[in-house]
Amino acid sequence: MSYIKAVVPMKNHRLFMEMESGSTVTVDLSVKLNTIKYADLKDDGVFMTAVTDGNHVIWGGGQVKLSVNELMDAALLG
Repeated sequence: MSYIKAVVPMKNHRLFMEMESGSTVTVDLSVKLNTIKYADLKDDGVFMTAVTDGNHVIWGGGQVKLSVNELMDAALLG
């Protein structure tokens, strides 16, 4: 089952996600950029390549891949 319907990378390292349920969420990833896992997303060229396979958001053709659970944690916990 897929959870993410669409993603739109936005300015200032924010990611808009439309969920299959119809709800939307904007995740501010700027606070995570100084961690090893998220460091490659500092590059705007990489960040703007965000796509989804329904369960993950993928940047840079697989350079960074985050699950819907990781992204919801980032949205809720910062």
